[in-house]
Amino acid sequence: MRPTVFARIGRHSAKAIIIGLLAVPACLSLQALSLPDDPNLAPLPPRPHSFGELVELPPKVTAWVSDHFGFRANFIMADNIVRFKLFHEFPTVQVAYGQHGRYFMAAHAKNAGPYQAMTAVCGKGKATDATIPYLNKLFSTFHAAGLDPKLLVVASSPAVYPQDVPRSLVAECSSSDTAAARVLAAPELLPEARRSILYPLKEMREIAKNATLFPKTWFHWAGDGLDQVARLSLTAFWQTPLDQPPLKVYKHIGDSDLGHMIIGIKLTSELIEPNFEASGIKACFGPDCYPEIEGVGRVLGDISRFHNPNAPKRRLLILSDSFGQKASQWYARYYGEVEHFCTSHTAKLTPQQVEAMKAYIYRNRADTDILLLYHDGGAMYDVLRLGTEPILPGAPAPKA
Repeated sequence: MRPTVFARIGRHSAKAIIIGLLAVPACLSLQALSLPDDPNLAPLPPRPHSFGELVELPPKVTAWVSDHFGFRANFIMADNIVRFKLFHEFPTVQVAYGQHGRYFMAAHAKNAGPYQAMTAVCGKGKATDATIPYLNKLFSTFHAAGLDPKLLVVASSPAVYPQDVPRSLVAECSSSDTAAARVLAAPELLPEARRSILYPLKEMREIAKNATLFPKTWFHWAGDGLDQVARLSLTAFWQTPLDQPPLKVYKHIGDSDLGHMIIGIKLTSELIEPNFEASGIKACFGPDCYPEIEGVGRVLGDISRFHNPNAPKRRLLILSDSFGQKASQWYARYYGEVEHFCTSHTAKLTPQQVEAMKAYIYRNRADTDILLLYHDGGAMYDVLRLGTEPILPGAPAPKA
């Protein structure tokens, strides 16, 4: 039986609709021709001028189309949401879903191996060859300058919560024989360096049973457990009086610091943070906190300072990686002044800015305690070295 006219119309209409649906995003992709180049996307290849360039053209054009296809971000977002909701899968090796609702930063780069950031701080991690020589140099240099800093190596969440990592990593992350532990036990580490370093893995595992050290969706630490680690470090390093009244705190739901890695997926956790106004503490965050060294704050970015009129009139200088931002807030309970500088961008300072910063942070030496605070991944894998080497103190000026 010959198809009716309506059947023909319906069949051809379906084809037209499908072609139209594909044509819309394809046409939208042409708008990218008039936009500035995005270094994160494949560039449009130039017109070929030789047979060799012509042969190389198809994959380059395919890469450009893939990166500029209309509604690309929407399609990626939809794929991410479906994979996450159905399988707890992520489109990147940088984030991993563990057990009991906890998430981990699994790799520091998109091209890193599976669980690279986790195994580095668990049992199979091995510190870089430069770590022990630099720790020896760091403390020798400070001591030669008449300064006596202490180093707190913060255990990362995979080592603190080994029961929550993916099942294949539980045994490895349950071990206490980590890269940081082996560095502290190494005979090459000078005694003066060893006695100035605290790596409280065992203690942090105990603290985590009753207080928050790492929100379940976070890479960085945050929570009321940080106060307990602060007290632990102050007791170990300086026998600082700990009878200051507890900080007032507040709870709120905060976005995960891993969320920016996954388009379309919103990860949140309950955060417990100090309420500075209720605690009578003046807090400042960001580049404008130190007008005394104008320009330095703009380069470093992650800096803060706290004034507590009810605490002992002593100053704490914290030099840190990104783990110092949350920790410095809890030390404000015990010091009249806390000054925090993240050293991730010290290499970008001009020589003049370096000298100005050193003159400022190493002032009032008799009334200052110096705390270097880096997580195990930072301390063992050159973040500490690269951040502090530009600002190591010089020898003290000769007395007149």
